[in-house]
Amino acid sequence: MSQLATLIWLKWALFRNSMRKSKAVVNRLASALTIFAALSLSLLIAVGLGVAAYALTAPGVGFDTQAFTSSHRRTGDVVPSVEFIFFSIFALFYLLWATLPLSIGSGREFDPGNLLLYPISLRKLFALDFVSELATLQSLFAIPAMIAIGIGVASATGKTTAAILIALMAAAFGVALSKWVSTSIGSLIRRKRTRGETLLALIGAIAGLGGALFGQLAPVVFRHADSVAAFRWTPPGAVAYALTQGMHPGHAAEYVLVLSLLAAYTFVLVVITYWLARRATLGGGAAKQKRQRAAISDKQYTGLNFPFISRELSAIIEKELRYSMRNAQLRMMTLMPLILIVLRFMNRRRFAATRVGADTTGFSADFFTYGAGLMATTGVLYVFLILAGLFCNQFAFDHAGMRTLILSPVARKKVLLGKNISISLVALVFCSGLMAVNEIVFRDLSAGALLFASLSFIAFASLISIMGNLFSVHFPKRMKFGKRLNVSGVVGLLLIPMIVLLALVPLAATAAGYVAQSVLVEYVTLAALAVLSIGFYLMLLPFQGEAVQKRELAIHDAVNDPGND
Repeated sequence: MSQLATLIWLKWALFRNSMRKSKAVVNRLASALTIFAALSLSLLIAVGLGVAAYALTAPGVGFDTQAFTSSHRRTGDVVPSVEFIFFSIFALFYLLWATLPLSIGSGREFDPGNLLLYPISLRKLFALDFVSELATLQSLFAIPAMIAIGIGVASATGKTTAAILIALMAAAFGVALSKWVSTSIGSLIRRKRTRGETLLALIGAIAGLGGALFGQLAPVVFRHADSVAAFRWTPPGAVAYALTQGMHPGHAAEYVLVLSLLAAYTFVLVVITYWLARRATLGGGAAKQKRQRAAISDKQYTGLNFPFISRELSAIIEKELRYSMRNAQLRMMTLMPLILIVLRFMNRRRFAATRVGADTTGFSADFFTYGAGLMATTGVLYVFLILAGLFCNQFAFDHAGMRTLILSPVARKKVLLGKNISISLVALVFCSGLMAVNEIVFRDLSAGALLFASLSFIAFASLISIMGNLFSVHFPKRMKFGKRLNVSGVVGLLLIPMIVLLALVPLAATAAGYVAQSVLVEYVTLAALAVLSIGFYLMLLPFQGEAVQKRELAIHDAVNDPGND
């Protein structure tokens, strides 16, 4: 226990020392506000689920599911059983635990570092790191909800110890699952960087697509609710069975079996995770190290020369584009805009019915007249949302290359301009692909909507570059493989307000056209806002370049400090 107390004291001392820096204080406060907001939302969700669990399992309060289902068979409605409802809830929680750290690029992995120099066993270091998983975003959402469900079932059935115990065991398995996934991916990345990062990015993209389609696929899943008995051997199925059938009299043996099964699942995951962490930390195995000899060409490489711009700016743009093309997570993010296409395709009948019904009302007709480009612009705005982590952390790719930028005789405003142009080109590729797929699937992209989206793109790129340069200079953050798009706490807190600010540009143009009852006024207003955005960007760029020159050493330290992860 003395060693664990020493570790806790050391963690607190490092946190206290980091608070001496003003930037660290701002980041900590922003992170604390984010955690407080997430915890408040999770408590509201937990209260709702607890009340629902009580209503579903209380004999005198809940409704008769079988009678309710039989009464609705005539109309074709499907009401799932209580066990299936619990199975769906816990399956969603475990999906959140397994994929959220990977999809947002904040997966935690065991890295004791210099702590191995102290006379502290690796098991205790791993135990402390495992306990710290309780403070992650997914745990803050899932654990209170699981405990609330257990309390609701306990209040309904009167079996307090049994219900809360199964809820705690379910939460322990979720924490073990999250730690196992992050440790496994981290081990893969350390051994094979490119394959590991690609796998990590692919899981994140699939998680985003799966989350977006969850609501669309729910009716299909409900039609097969009777098959939940085949999944009782899985962790969510076991928990659902224990909270329903296991609470009934005479089912003590089944309850003990389910509890033992969950404990076995958790124990196996913890053992495997510890083995992976120990192997990664202390080494092991007979892996062969291969040396790759680069062939040296006699011809000197001079780089690309883009037309109409200087050689220095061309070099910056080429360097940033090469970094972007090597980033596996950024390549996999090309799948994320397809979420909008899939959602629209699955709801195409609803959109068509809305469009037909809109012809009968004047306001709806005006909306479809002056807001015809908002659908395409929404896709463009979503692209900037998923790329905001790059816009707001311009120096994340540099690492040791930041030293080269500092020593180079390139004007700092050209450095920022090259970075902004390269990321804007990436956003342009994403938006072009999204528009092309939309036209292939729906064939409803008019020339006016395309012009509206193009003008909005110019305004979005200029405004987000201004805000991104500001955050990149004052809140830089080091990034690692698998964490390419993470940002500081301040940027994470202000991300949604930034996107809302961008959305005001097309909305203002649409409102101007509606008030003036003129499509020409709408497009002229949007073009004027785009030109003003570019002028505002060019006016602030020299001042932001001077800020880079003043803080370039601090930026270099931030993007090269492993403790900033």
